[in-house]
Amino acid sequence: MHFQMKMIYQLSSDFPLDRKDELSEIIAQTTSVLHKGVSEVDQETSTKISSWDISGSSLEFQFTAGETRVAPHHAILRLRKYFKTTLGERFRVGLRGFKILEYKIVISLDFPTNTPFKLPFTQEILFNEKEATIIIDPSIPEDLLEKGAIDRIIRLVNDKIHQQRYGSKAEHHRILFSSPQKQEVCSSDPTEQMVKANWLKRAAHRNQWIITPTLTTLTEAIKNIMVDHLYKPLGFDQMIIPKLVPWDVWKRSGHSEGIFQGGFEPYFVVAPQTADPKFWEEVADHVKITKEIPRELIASKVRPPLGGLSFAQCPPFYWWLKGETISDTTFPIKIFDWSGPTYRYESGSAYGFERVDELHRIETLFVGFPEQVIELGAQVRDKLKFIFNDILDLEVRGSYVTPWWQAHSGDVKEEKEDTKAPTVGTIDFEAYMPYRGNRKDSDWLEIQNISVIGSKYPKAFNIKSQSGDQLWSGCGGGSFERFLTAFIAQKGTDLSKWPESFLKYVDKLPKPIEFL
Repeated sequence: MHFQMKMIYQLSSDFPLDRKDELSEIIAQTTSVLHKGVSEVDQETSTKISSWDISGSSLEFQFTAGETRVAPHHAILRLRKYFKTTLGERFRVGLRGFKILEYKIVISLDFPTNTPFKLPFTQEILFNEKEATIIIDPSIPEDLLEKGAIDRIIRLVNDKIHQQRYGSKAEHHRILFSSPQKQEVCSSDPTEQMVKANWLKRAAHRNQWIITPTLTTLTEAIKNIMVDHLYKPLGFDQMIIPKLVPWDVWKRSGHSEGIFQGGFEPYFVVAPQTADPKFWEEVADHVKITKEIPRELIASKVRPPLGGLSFAQCPPFYWWLKGETISDTTFPIKIFDWSGPTYRYESGSAYGFERVDELHRIETLFVGFPEQVIELGAQVRDKLKFIFNDILDLEVRGSYVTPWWQAHSGDVKEEKEDTKAPTVGTIDFEAYMPYRGNRKDSDWLEIQNISVIGSKYPKAFNIKSQSGDQLWSGCGGGSFERFLTAFIAQKGTDLSKWPESFLKYVDKLPKPIEFL
């Protein structure tokens, strides 16, 4: 890696040129500032002042550096503090700020990029087979430099090149356990079965379904099963978590960094500029006259997105605990929420009840000390295995997968044992779908997951224990839509072929409405 920067410090007044020699002495002493905390080996490639000049109120520098911990964009922040003190004491001259004039960063590449790209706050990124040259936009705000934006630009260039070659994430899929094979009852599409039985009907919006009283009864049965066999035995309490999520929440949770990059596809929420009837009279009049909705006119009268509809219930849960110091005796905190729909903007025209934009997702959440969270993760996993295998009589398997928050952070290594569940990571419960083909070659449907996440969210939301000991968190998610799709795919809609262990939770199915 190689750095070249040209920049100026803006002084509060013109510098007295007859004292330029004194300034030269001060600049010669900056080496100790630049090398502070840097090993002797790293000092050889650390930032160096290749030239400087003073003209009027502008103190200009040119910096060069090799592979170093103190790159020029770090060096100018160190020197700003140094000059602010020394120039003020020695020459009665203040320091107003600094401005980058030119900044080139050359990074070595292990392999060439397939497709050139641009990034915010860069003028250009040039590529050849061995190098990428990042030209930073000189207008990048000073506060972004202070917050580490240029280091993130460098990492992002490397990440994007890596993604072009290896894909967006290092996804692992290792089967840990499987239930016994179940006798196949049917082999037709479960969505078509439910529509034909008049249990289900498409709604007006894309990838959204109207769940009839008949199917709603089944969802309540599944909820009661989860409560009786998972939440009550393990001591979980129910919460109602907000379903409108502002940007501040997603910024802390890290979701905002992955918008529509795979794994986070939110619906955005906008608010009106005002509720003044006069402001909206034009829209109302337009509808009255045309009987159409003036979408573009409405778009001009709303504010920028304030956030989005809940993608998963966990981020607002952590906002509840944000900045709090919690009594050690409170842990582990055990919560579940199934109080309303969540939303995901599925790409394309998704077909089927299992892939929807509006889903009714249950969230399982636990926070505590590492050993508590690890134990709870295993207990929740075992309870889910019992529910799917012994009560719903589903053919399922558990697979260890590496989710985005691990693959990108690189802080967890995949365990090599073929059958051992990882301490930290995600296990997906996947159901066999007979209509998709044989067990070996067809896609199984993920119906539930359980994760032990580690310290990511307690750190992000500054959640502390009374003792100061590290906190971890875990979570799990599943939905009515996925549970019922898997069940109907394996058992069909004929209740006489359903397991008694499930039927005892179904009092009576409402008779479907008959459409003529």
